[in-house]
Amino acid sequence: MVVAVCSWLYLFVVLVLWGLLYEADVWWPATLLMFSPRWLLLLPAIVLLPAAAALRRRMLGVQLITLVLIAGPLMNFRISGQFLQSPPAGLPLRVMTCNLHYKKPDEASLKRLLAETRPDIIALQEWKGLEQSPLFAGSEWHVHAAPSLFLASRLPIRRATQLGKHSMNKEGAVLRYELETSAGVITLFSLHLASPRQGLYESIHTLRKGVAELEAGSELRWEQCENLAQEAEQVSGPVLLVGDFNTPPESVLFRQVWDRYTDAFSVAGWGWGYTFIGNRTAVCIDHILTDPDWHCRRCWVGPPIGSPHRPVLADLILPATSADR
Repeated sequence: MVVAVCSWLYLFVVLVLWGLLYEADVWWPATLLMFSPRWLLLLPAIVLLPAAAALRRRMLGVQLITLVLIAGPLMNFRISGQFLQSPPAGLPLRVMTCNLHYKKPDEASLKRLLAETRPDIIALQEWKGLEQSPLFAGSEWHVHAAPSLFLASRLPIRRATQLGKHSMNKEGAVLRYELETSAGVITLFSLHLASPRQGLYESIHTLRKGVAELEAGSELRWEQCENLAQEAEQVSGPVLLVGDFNTPPESVLFRQVWDRYTDAFSVAGWGWGYTFIGNRTAVCIDHILTDPDWHCRRCWVGPPIGSPHRPVLADLILPATSADR
């Protein structure tokens, strides 16, 4: 009887948390849950599964459903069907983004990653001294460096416009690039938006202060995203937005503000897609977003290169019809 009650209660709690999660960035408990280590929800199964197997085998089905809900909707597991589709003809581009977290990267790991993947566009946030790195000294690279944003592109950089200089300001740290391609000009926004780090820290130590910080952080990211979305709407050609949004895809903010854009990992990635792993938690906060002009063939998270953030890479195609427009 105890095993049955605990199994149903476990399922009920998971369902409640699943519903709560989709209020993140609107209600602070949901925001706290979104950035918390959700893998902890798996721990009760360590006790309940053996107990059900020994005492109440009918409860194994209930626990299996519970584990699927945790691994899938709650932990955001993705299964892509893009490989079943024939890619359209057009301009192929491989894009990479990574937040280096104010550290100098492990250049050996970065060099190996670049040699293995050969991206066409590399957008790095919070870089440190990469403008002097021999990795991007060759004639194949066009480079632009700003105080917190760095771009290396095999495509000529026609123009770079700084829209914001600091991630915690209302504009965020944002650079707009116009890149020359054989299909015309594409516009890429490289960005780093406000971190929830302070609110999460305060929530552990002083709940009232932490709640205020979490709510203020959500409001600031909402303002930053709306400002950036308005800027992107003014662009007449193909648009890419890449970088550290500090917002997982479960957030109401992410779903509402970026609804007309495609999150590359959500449609063409496999697995959980965690891009920040640290402090006992793992979340997907770094994204490659494309407007409707693009087709995404594949998206994946790369290996660590000296930062708690992992690189995100995507294989994109600008179809000939989009390029003609």
